[in-house]
Amino acid sequence: MHGVSRLRLLAALMFFTVACGDGRPEGWTEESHGKKAQPAYGTVFPSDQVQRLDIVISAADWQAMQDDMTAMVGAFGSGGGLPGGGGGMPGGGGGAPPVELTAACQDKAEGEACTATFNGTTFTSTCGKTPDGATLLCRPMGGPGGGGGAPGGAPGGGGGGVDLIPNTPIYVPSTVMFNGKTWWHVGIRYKGNSTLSSGWRSGVSKLPFRLNFDKFEDEHPEIEGQHFYGFSKLSLSSNQGDVSYIRDHVASDTFLAAGVPAARTGFMAVYVDHGEGAQYFGLYTVAEDPQSSLLDSHFGNHDGALYEADGVGARWGTFDEASFEAQSDAAEQGWESVQAAIAALNADRSDAAAWRAGLEARLDVDGFLQWLAVNTVLMNWDSYGSMPHNYYLYADPTDGNRLHWITWDHNLSMTSRQGLSLTLSEVTQDWPLIRYLMDDPVYKPRYEQYVRESVQGPLAAATMKERMQQAHDLIAPWVTGENAEVQGFTYTSADQFNTSLTGTAGLFSFAEQREAAVRTTFGTTP
Repeated sequence: MHGVSRLRLLAALMFFTVACGDGRPEGWTEESHGKKAQPAYGTVFPSDQVQRLDIVISAADWQAMQDDMTAMVGAFGSGGGLPGGGGGMPGGGGGAPPVELTAACQDKAEGEACTATFNGTTFTSTCGKTPDGATLLCRPMGGPGGGGGAPGGAPGGGGGGVDLIPNTPIYVPSTVMFNGKTWWHVGIRYKGNSTLSSGWRSGVSKLPFRLNFDKFEDEHPEIEGQHFYGFSKLSLSSNQGDVSYIRDHVASDTFLAAGVPAARTGFMAVYVDHGEGAQYFGLYTVAEDPQSSLLDSHFGNHDGALYEADGVGARWGTFDEASFEAQSDAAEQGWESVQAAIAALNADRSDAAAWRAGLEARLDVDGFLQWLAVNTVLMNWDSYGSMPHNYYLYADPTDGNRLHWITWDHNLSMTSRQGLSLTLSEVTQDWPLIRYLMDDPVYKPRYEQYVRESVQGPLAAATMKERMQQAHDLIAPWVTGENAEVQGFTYTSADQFNTSLTGTAGLFSFAEQREAAVRTTFGTTP
């Protein structure tokens, strides 16, 4: 049947076939679909497989997604995608940077302050070059802003995230097929900020998605509590801005190896049928959502308050409720844990011991220092200290509701173009959770010790290179090999991907240089 997708026929057949007795759709099992199923990490995030994921969206719903994006950002492929790069500024698939951003740096030098208005948002940042060095523009993400500073001592930018996507994209229903099973009425939407905006404007259809498996349970009670092998939501990242496609995955695995709470990630070959047959959208990094499964695996419970940090208040200078979005039922009850922790951080420090005791009663300071050490060695600039986002806070009820730091989104890590120095000496009071801890005679040496330990363990150059090589070899057939990505659905080229590890500015060189930098800065022993 010409023009009719076999997957669409299968999805329709399974949708209208309902199991007898319990009202659940045919094929539903508690292990694969049930809300109480244990998260099947080995099934969803295997370390040795790239698995296929099929998504079917009706033509009308697909058009609604496109119309929603067009209303927010402009026509698809209208220009303004940033040239692709190896993990510096978010890359696009071609196309010139937005004229609003380049005009703001006309007659300016790299590192100079700039002010631009983009998508109705005015922000102050610094002028920086795109990864290919060809264009100077006012960095839409602020670069390493505020007290973060740029490499070589150049001044930092505004440090505030800029909403390039003014509203959350709409959810539409979809059918998801994986591992011989089907999930029905799954909510799907576009996700992201700079990666979504840049990919859309540059005309690359490989865009990031978020899946919510019980989003439409009210309209379809037969799927009430639907999960995906124990996971309620999944994040599908496009790896835009990273020609190696492995930064997010390798960084997440490195954090986990260091004992830092982070999402488990893997790789999926994603096929989308929106009325014209299944089409390969590309190799995606899949990550668990930082909710029940992640909390259970790290804290043994998911009953506490979980907050997603994003906004000026996420710097920890003053409390701002809007900067900590509630992500759990407990969080909806209030923000007392966050408010108390920020107050403790900014309390009088003249009695250092009393200040430390007050802070540690509200925040797992040691856990934060461990994250800070690994994050700094990884040069993960799109995070606290440069940008007020990409972390979650969990008030663990089994630990007196102390806040615990959960890291998120590492696709811009492991680049020498931007990042904080190992000593963090340039960080100002704009980022008090770093500055005040580094000014303390107890916390500073503890941070330095964690940095030293990191390159003797999970961030040792040999260990990192092995982790990088394994990930590279695993995904190669789905990027440039037998099942290669195609034009219009890729953010890399065969040459860029093949040299991303061993090239002169490759990831192997990065790993070696970071280990050497730690040893030069801090030595190997206290």
